[in-house]
Amino acid sequence: MLTSDEARDEFFAKHGVRWTEISCLTYFDIVRWTVIDPMHNLLLGLAKTQWYHQWIQSGALRADTTVKFRELHLIHEFLETAYLTYFMQFESPLWAGRLPLRVGEPAGGSLTADEYKFAVTAPWAMIIPIVWDHSLPLAVQDHTAALSRYPKRKREWAEKMRKNPKQANPPPEPKQPVQRMQDGEDINFLRFATALKIMVGSSIRLDRLPRLYGSESMKPNHHWAVHIPDEIHDFGRLYSFWAFLTERLNKILKNLNSNNWTGGRVEVSMMREFHRSTKLDAVADEDCARQH
Repeated sequence: MLTSDEARDEFFAKHGVRWTEISCLTYFDIVRWTVIDPMHNLLLGLAKTQWYHQWIQSGALRADTTVKFRELHLIHEFLETAYLTYFMQFESPLWAGRLPLRVGEPAGGSLTADEYKFAVTAPWAMIIPIVWDHSLPLAVQDHTAALSRYPKRKREWAEKMRKNPKQANPPPEPKQPVQRMQDGEDINFLRFATALKIMVGSSIRLDRLPRLYGSESMKPNHHWAVHIPDEIHDFGRLYSFWAFLTERLNKILKNLNSNNWTGGRVEVSMMREFHRSTKLDAVADEDCARQH
């Protein structure tokens, strides 16, 4: 029994976990029964990493300039229902939601977990291969040109450092050019979209659980994701244990006008409102029963 904060902190520093009496239960497996929330792991983790960190921040998918269209232009045109080159029409049911038309740009804002789920399993799965087919040759051409300029830039930098080695703010060393779009990224994304489509289904067959995660560009979420199939074995479909419900409740509570009340007064007000609403529902149900 850990009765002081110092003892609890010492236990945490030694073992990396907080002490809990539940651990004393002989049948409790603290590792196996730790739930990795699929909403944060798959949607706000892997999907966001692929879209925002790997493609937007790295410059693989770029916004338009004043003189030319770029990769994001194709996606924006697709979302606006008219993809000009292929004359495609894209429509989605109202229940599926929709993405910001300027997705990938500051004007499009940050995507929610629901929007990442819809984007990966529907529009992006259709448009990303087209974007790669259209823009990859230009990315290869730009990379080749950058590689040809790199030795000269490196020599110029080395010459400046040789002439003035003790300067206060030395210029940064030129970095080896990296190709912004890689061959095969669209295929890997389709594999991820397929895995996500299977995992977030309203029903799931255990024999269809894929194992598609590689070791490149790894983050903790990439490792945790490989445990999701085991959690489906233990807890059922993702809808049974992901955090959408509690996150939406948090949003409601966050947007509630508390009038800076503290000391438990907000909780009392909320319970009074809940009790009042329950009473009104009961009265309405009773009136409906009498009319019928």
